[in-house]
Amino acid sequence: MKVSPRPTAGFSLIELLTVITIIGILAAIIIPSMGGARDSAQRAVDSSNLSEIGKAAMLYSTANRDALPNPTQTSRTIGGTNQAYWQWFGQIARFGGLNDPTLFVSKLDDAIDPNALPLTVLDPDVTTPPTLHPDLTALPTLSWNVVAGLRAGDPPTTPIAFTRGLRTDGTWSGEGTADDDPNRGPYGDAGGFIVFLGGNVEFFASIEDRLVSNTGRPTSNLRQAVPNRSTVRILGMDSGNGVASPNGTSALQGP
Repeated sequence: MKVSPRPTAGFSLIELLTVITIIGILAAIIIPSMGGARDSAQRAVDSSNLSEIGKAAMLYSTANRDALPNPTQTSRTIGGTNQAYWQWFGQIARFGGLNDPTLFVSKLDDAIDPNALPLTVLDPDVTTPPTLHPDLTALPTLSWNVVAGLRAGDPPTTPIAFTRGLRTDGTWSGEGTADDDPNRGPYGDAGGFIVFLGGNVEFFASIEDRLVSNTGRPTSNLRQAVPNRSTVRILGMDSGNGVASPNGTSALQGP
């Protein structure tokens, strides 16, 4: 008896369209959440890196009469640039043990090409005097701004370093600023980190009077949250925000 072959089963057009629609919906749900998880993971890395910067700055002070990095200290001048901003990172590399430039850059920072980073902060080919790597100083900026001229005995609420892009009103620049603009924060206007002299690292969506000024009162302006001494300068390449500048912005008297 001859048996006729059964027709091969397949999907109908409606079934295919239904499957494609379901896949599209799942992708719309999953892909943004994966991006958010990636950003959260990188922020955790950035927080850890800022913590290491704070520790290195304090370690630096133990062999420098309680003084944290300060480019105006001529006995610790680093070659390769006259800009105080880069000098600070040279000092922390030479005397604080942080010679890895990846600690100073967030992977979420569109202003910096990670492929342009040198392997070291200091140029291994120039040791007398210790000199910054030319590829480092060729970058438009790093991800963190820093405070120079602090002392180990300053209040523990004093900022040491913070995410670039902070403005005097306590918010971070983002919307309306190009992604690769040094005045923009690595996380846009979502906020930023601050590492304090007490060793704690905090993320702020907005400071909103959550800093302690040099008069002991709340302030949103980081320039009022550092000691009001002539030797204290806030360093950063995002000079358009009013908080930092390449050779230093002075402190302000708190409210």
